[in-house]
Amino acid sequence: MRTHRPDSTRPATTHDVARRAGVSQATVSLVLGGNPRARVSAQTRERVVRAAGELGYRPNILARGLVQRKSYAIGVMVPDLSNPFFLDVVTGVQRVAAEAGYAVLPGDVREVPPQRHLDALRARQVDGIILDGFGALALQEGALDDVKVVLVDEPSERWPGVASDALGAGRLAAEHLLSLGHTRLAFAGPATDVHGLRMRERGFFQALREAGIALPSERLRRVPPTVTGGLQAMRSLLALPSAQRPTACFCAVDLLAAGALKACLTAGVAVPGEMSIVGCDDVELARVLTPELTTIRVPARELGARAARLLLKQLEDDTWVPRPGKPLPVKLVVRGTSGRAGNRE
Repeated sequence: MRTHRPDSTRPATTHDVARRAGVSQATVSLVLGGNPRARVSAQTRERVVRAAGELGYRPNILARGLVQRKSYAIGVMVPDLSNPFFLDVVTGVQRVAAEAGYAVLPGDVREVPPQRHLDALRARQVDGIILDGFGALALQEGALDDVKVVLVDEPSERWPGVASDALGAGRLAAEHLLSLGHTRLAFAGPATDVHGLRMRERGFFQALREAGIALPSERLRRVPPTVTGGLQAMRSLLALPSAQRPTACFCAVDLLAAGALKACLTAGVAVPGEMSIVGCDDVELARVLTPELTTIRVPARELGARAARLLLKQLEDDTWVPRPGKPLPVKLVVRGTSGRAGNRE
């Protein structure tokens, strides 16, 4: 039987798909519009999808958005896109959003105020926004009214969110270093109200207290969560008198750990022979350092993917009420920057 084939010089339309599949144009619109409540049999749905693929049909998102009063775009606000961890979060969001036909507009609030990014996203009429704790805390009160929101690693009674086991991450780092015999430990991290980073620090200190290990103020370093911050932190720790100098340091993010490692190597301090270093995140950088970085793996891409799924569910159903989910598990990854304390204690 001869089937209709559209003019190859123009894009296929829903009418072309309907003819090929032997269904109405309305049925094609229901299926390809992704309406989960559309009453279409599985056999018909499969026939429509197959026909669309054979014809190379591409949906007109703009036209669909005008009909449904949606932009099919979501915004993502993160503190620093130069940090691979946040790039992985955005990648996770994009993977899920693209499958659902949504564009992702990422915003870096490192130098541009979060409110300005939010205003730009509102001007583009995004359907919803995913943001981390830093962005949420920096926004004006009421700034997120009338916006579908999902938070990453920041608890809220108002908005749904996803989180990693940040408290467990800090505990894992401490327990690993204690198991290696270290008692003179240090901590490097930012002074921040961001929940995820606070919990990493809290978990670390909790484990030390339970082991009866004190961490005096001279071995606590507050620095920006960057490579430069890590350099500064470790240089100041190495400048302490030998009796006070730590033999191990937990860095709240991997970028800090990379800077700390650089400071040790520049100063001729062997890692892990004289100084053990543990990071947190397990970004790709951790595997290309020499020695490779011992760290706590945090599933950044899955955080982004879950946040996107949560936001899309809200956009599909205004009556949907999310249930609190369990934090995503973290994992200790032992590599070359941590070793036994030996007789250095």
